[in-house]
Amino acid sequence: MRRKKSSYLIFIAVFLVFFYFFGSIQDFELEDQENNYEDNFDPIEDEIFVKNYLELMQKNRAPARPVIEKEQKIIENRWCFLAAPKIMKNPRENWLKVAGIEIFSAYYDDRPNSLFPDNSAIQVLVMSNHTIESKIDIYCNIFVKNSRFQKYTVVQGYIREIWQRGWDPRGNFQVPSLISCPIPEKLDFFKNSESDVEYSVSLTRSNCKSQKIAMKVVGKSRKIGEKKKDVAICLKGLDYQEDISGRLLEWLELQYILGADTIGVYMYFLTQKTQNVLKYYEKLGKLTLDQISLSGSDPNSNLERSQFLKNNRPQKRRHELIPYNDCFYRHIHTHNYVLILDIDEVVVPIGNFSSYSEMLRSVEKRLSGRSISSLSARNVFKFQTNFEVGKEWSYMRRNRKRSKNISKMGEFGKSFSSTKSVATVFNHFALHKLSYSSSKSVYLSPNSEAIKLHYKSECPQESRNECQDLQFNLVDDTSLDRFEKQLEKRVELIRKLIL
Repeated sequence: MRRKKSSYLIFIAVFLVFFYFFGSIQDFELEDQENNYEDNFDPIEDEIFVKNYLELMQKNRAPARPVIEKEQKIIENRWCFLAAPKIMKNPRENWLKVAGIEIFSAYYDDRPNSLFPDNSAIQVLVMSNHTIESKIDIYCNIFVKNSRFQKYTVVQGYIREIWQRGWDPRGNFQVPSLISCPIPEKLDFFKNSESDVEYSVSLTRSNCKSQKIAMKVVGKSRKIGEKKKDVAICLKGLDYQEDISGRLLEWLELQYILGADTIGVYMYFLTQKTQNVLKYYEKLGKLTLDQISLSGSDPNSNLERSQFLKNNRPQKRRHELIPYNDCFYRHIHTHNYVLILDIDEVVVPIGNFSSYSEMLRSVEKRLSGRSISSLSARNVFKFQTNFEVGKEWSYMRRNRKRSKNISKMGEFGKSFSSTKSVATVFNHFALHKLSYSSSKSVYLSPNSEAIKLHYKSECPQESRNECQDLQFNLVDDTSLDRFEKQLEKRVELIRKLIL
C-alpha cells in the first residue's frame, strides 16, 4: 500500500515538473504569436462613434468615464505554472512591448483605495494603439523574490484609460492607460514592513502564459517612520532644439526658493548646455533626469520627433500623460503633493505665505480635514511683448506686467495633487481618485493663497476671443518682488559655475 502511494506521488511530481518546463517553453515559443488587439480597430466604426458622441456632447448628455472605481473582485489563477522571466527591464529606460501593449514603468502602491480595498497593487503605466479599456482582458504575471525564495501569481488586471472622451473622443491615437494588478495578501511583503524582496511584472492577454521579459517594479522609497516631504514638481518630456539653459536655470532656482523639494524632469532632446544645468542639480540630489522616447511607431530621431510633436498636438497631449503619471507615482510614498508645471509657469504663494508648505498647511486647516484630491491655482498671463530688455537668466524677473483678468476656474490652472487620494493625474488637475470621500478640485484664492503666472510669447488659441483684453488690459505684477533679490543672487552664483 505504501509503495503504491509512493509511486502515485512520484508520478504526480514528475508530471508537474514536466508540465512546468514543457508548458513554459511552449509559451515562450508562442508568445510572439499572440494577436494584437489593435488589429481589430475599425476606423468606420470609430467615425460613427465620434459623430454620435459629439451629438450627445452638444445636448450635454455625453457619458464620461468614471473617475472613482467600484470595488472589484480579485481574479487569481492559483493553478498556473510559469517560467521565471529571463530578462528584467528597468522602468523608464525603454518601452517594453508585451501583448501588443508597451509598458513604461510599474510601481508598488499600498494606499487605501476603492478598487481593491483590502489589497495593495502594482500600478503599470502603458501606451496602446487605440483604446484597450473594456476592449480586452489583461493578465498580470507577478513575480516576487529575494535570496531565500521566488514566488509568483497570475491575476487579472484592471484597465483605466488616462484620457476622458470629452477631451477628444477619436480613437485613432496611441492612448495612455493605468493597469492595476492587485497583489494577493500572501505575496504582499511590503505592506506592513520593509523587505528585501523584488517585484517584477509582465502582461499577457492569456490567463497563464509565461513571458521572457518583465518590468522591474519600483518599491517603497521611504523608510518606515520617515516623514513625507511636501511638494515634488513634475515636468513633461522636454524637447528643445534651441539652448534654454539660462531660462531653465532661473526657473529651477525659483521653484526651490518657493519650497519644491525635488523636480522630476523628462527629456526627448535638449542641447548639451541645457543638459549641463540639469545634471548639476541631479548631482546635488535636487532633481531626477530621465531620457525618454515615444512609444509605438512614432518617430524617435531628434528632428523628426520634434516636428512630429509640433504637428500632432492631439497625440502630443496623450504622450505627455505618461511622464506626468510616472513622476506622480515616483513620489506617492515620499511627498504629500505633486505639482505638474511647464517651464513657462510658476505657482506663487500670495500674501503672508513665503513657501508652498506654509500655504498648504493653511489651506488644509481651512478645509477642516476634508480628503483633498487637488488644490488648483488660477492662471494669469504674462506676455512676452511686455518684457523689459535683459539677460536670458532673468526671463521671469524682467516682465513687470500681467493681464488684469484672471482666467476662469478650470481654465489653464495647475494643481497640487494629493498623493493620499489620487490614482492618476491630468496636466491641469487630478483625474482618477482613490475613494469616494475624495473632494473635487479645490480652488486656491488668487488674492490670498496662490496664483499661477503663465509666461507666453503670444495669446493661446483657446483664448482667441479674449486676446485683445488679455494682451492690453494690464496691471503691475508684484507677486515675485519679495523673492527677487534672493533669486538674482542664487542664479548669478550658479550661472558662474556651470554656464
